[in-house]
Amino acid sequence: MMIIETRECGNELTFKVEGRLTGAGVATLEDCWRAAAGRYPHGKFAVDLTQVTFIDQAGRLLLQLMDRDGVAFVTKGLMTDEVNEILGRNKR
Repeated sequence: MMIIETRECGNELTFKVEGRLTGAGVATLEDCWRAAAGRYPHGKFAVDLTQVTFIDQAGRLLLQLMDRDGVAFVTKGLMTDEVNEILGRNKR
């Protein structure tokens, strides 16, 4: 199960995701993000992944797409390494 909570602060909108970013949850997050981008074309967007426990292939692709479009990510612990790997930001 996945939960998405939306937080707005000034011109920044953050999607806090909890649980597993998989399957239908990926489509839901994408729908939320695209709808918000339509409503706030000049807004800044972030995805808080600190409570995410797993990301499947569809989730990985969505995060890459969001990163390409300038979305920021909040991570901690092992998920930081996972997201850096997904986004091609591995430490060398």
